[in-house]
Amino acid sequence: MPVVTIHDYNTPRSRQCPNLRTYWPGLSQSFNPCISDRPLMFRRCAFLSILILRLLHSTLFTLAYATSLFWLPSILLNILFFFFVAWNLHLIVEMRGERKVFGMTFGRPAFDMFLWLMALGHVWILGWDFLMAVVSFEAYGGASWLWATFLLMIFAVAWISTWEPEVSL
Repeated sequence: MPVVTIHDYNTPRSRQCPNLRTYWPGLSQSFNPCISDRPLMFRRCAFLSILILRLLHSTLFTLAYATSLFWLPSILLNILFFFFVAWNLHLIVEMRGERKVFGMTFGRPAFDMFLWLMALGHVWILGWDFLMAVVSFEAYGGASWLWATFLLMIFAVAWISTWEPEVSL
């Protein structure tokens, strides 16, 4: 059996795994909202707005722990959850077909509505946290349970979007 080394491959396409380019295939495409397909463009805009709002919240409220022992673990968890949410939102954005949940069929418009409601909910929670932090002079507004609930909702809908599409007869 011949020994194959990296020098035996001239181009990336001639590798043994030609489709492997990243750990999260297709995720980088979801970050580009400038496409001709308008519904997909709006889904990607919702995707980006949710990620930006979560990143803004994480950044603003992690800075409050800058002199605490919780600062480094908080930053590491925020980085981990950023990629977790990005991947789950990507699954929702790229979903095709209809899914049946508890006997009800949900199509692309229902998932689009979920994305936009999540974006509006993130705006509301970020504003609430900021307002409570300013009014109470505390470092954290106190709606962390809502952020966790939204994270679980995003995960649940992403899990549903990975199911096989319903076949209409």
